[in-house]
Amino acid sequence: MADVLTILRTVQVKIVLTEASRAALTEQYQRQLRQQQDEWQQWEFQAKKLLADARKRSADMLQQVQEKISQEERRRQEKQEHLHVQMRLVETLPAGAELDYMTVQSPVQIEIGDVWEEKMSGTVILIKDGVVNEIRNGPPTNG
Repeated sequence: MADVLTILRTVQVKIVLTEASRAALTEQYQRQLRQQQDEWQQWEFQAKKLLADARKRSADMLQQVQEKISQEERRRQEKQEHLHVQMRLVETLPAGAELDYMTVQSPVQIEIGDVWEEKMSGTVILIKDGVVNEIRNGPPTNG
């Protein structure tokens, strides 16, 4: 029986908001919005074709296609709204604010007698202008 085991834990990565990162994030969100709009136009064209084809087949098929189109449109609208919210957040937060960026997996060794919560939670990596600025270990802090 092993007394030490290496497992993966989730580590939160955050961006420290600076004027440079604000500009980069704003551009990233604008680019994603433009891409979403382009994809939306392509989807509308495909949806019209699907509807026309379904009308020729049956009323049941038409209803199924209409439901699928409605679901897809809701999903796309939610995605666009999320990007707009992110953009407003980046525009309004003060410099120095920490924004959730992503999560990554990190190996951690656990041993008999370790406190599980101490090993599994609380590690945060702070990125400032593309460079690792700080690694926080321990219980999560408010802020």
